[in-house]
Amino acid sequence: MTGYRSGFVCAPAEVIAALRSFRPTVGTAPQEFVQRASVVAWSDDTHVENVRALYKRKRDALLPALEEGGLRLAGSDATFYLWVEVGAPSETFCRRLLEHGIVAAPGSFFGAAGEGYARFALVPTQAQCERAAEILREIL
Repeated sequence: MTGYRSGFVCAPAEVIAALRSFRPTVGTAPQEFVQRASVVAWSDDTHVENVRALYKRKRDALLPALEEGGLRLAGSDATFYLWVEVGAPSETFCRRLLEHGIVAAPGSFFGAAGEGYARFALVPTQAQCERAAEILREIL
């Protein structure tokens, strides 16, 4: 639900101590029900492993097609996005993909440093990612 966010900090003890002394004076804590839900969610390692595996399968379906098309991966292994260097104006590149039913975000939409890159989100279904890979192999 929008606005019901929580997080945690994993850091050396001295950083945590500094944060504990600083945090109460600059912000508020999430609602108690959000904190309780967070404890449950963060205790579910099986869900995390399943989600990681899901995104890995999607990545493994899409990334080879992009690389075979001459695009270079420019992002990390730890996200559900694939950032690729497209070697062209990013909006032009993404419009071309859109004509074939593939939605990608032009890097320029994220600021000047993003120009020349495109971001592919691995959020469609596995079948949709596989279909996108087929299309990419045809058009790149």
